[in-house]
Amino acid sequence: MSLSPAELFTPQLSFASYSSAFCIADYQDSDFARYAQPLPDKLGRAVAKRKAEYLAGRHCASQALQMLGLPHTVIASADNRAPIWPKGIQGTISHTQEVAMAMVSDDPKVRGLGIDLERKMSDKQERELQTQILAKAEQAAFEQLSKTQSCPLTLIFSAKESIYKALYPVVQRFFGFEAACLIEHSDNQLHFALTETLHETLPQGTRISVYYQLSDELVLTECCLRAAP
Repeated sequence: MSLSPAELFTPQLSFASYSSAFCIADYQDSDFARYAQPLPDKLGRAVAKRKAEYLAGRHCASQALQMLGLPHTVIASADNRAPIWPKGIQGTISHTQEVAMAMVSDDPKVRGLGIDLERKMSDKQERELQTQILAKAEQAAFEQLSKTQSCPLTLIFSAKESIYKALYPVVQRFFGFEAACLIEHSDNQLHFALTETLHETLPQGTRISVYYQLSDELVLTECCLRAAP
């Protein structure tokens, strides 16, 4: 399997990032050695799709870290499957159908990063999944977003994934999509408010903004949690 650099999007957060395209049908276990990444024991019996996505994500992470001047790095996984980044680094990985991306930062003011790549849902999926992803309190903001975007639910789903990834290094526990409520949007950002206190530094009502952009098939969202000034 070849991991080819792919200019999927120009990220709006100004951190080191790297994207790759790949073909799952071409995957072989020997590809891990080809890209100097170990095949984790826990993936030994996984399907090719899972292995290929894991390898592509870790390759992107290693390439992004090299942009910060770090040597080739292996990013292991914690028991909760979260990537274990080098000391002083915040990072995030995302993959969807045969594309992967990673973003990293060594800025000490960055407390967490989150990116998410998603294929756009069909109109049918957007209708069927609304009650699972959207809270009643978000309905008005969702309707406003629907007037300008053809895949509003995909955007919200992706944004909440990015929020989870960005906040997890601080919160250190699972929290659901209901913890962030969409309140408004602009041309390139979705704005949320926390509906519960997730951490002493993230009380209920805290506003979280997420950048978004779309291509013909994909959505990219980006979230950065910074230390208070």
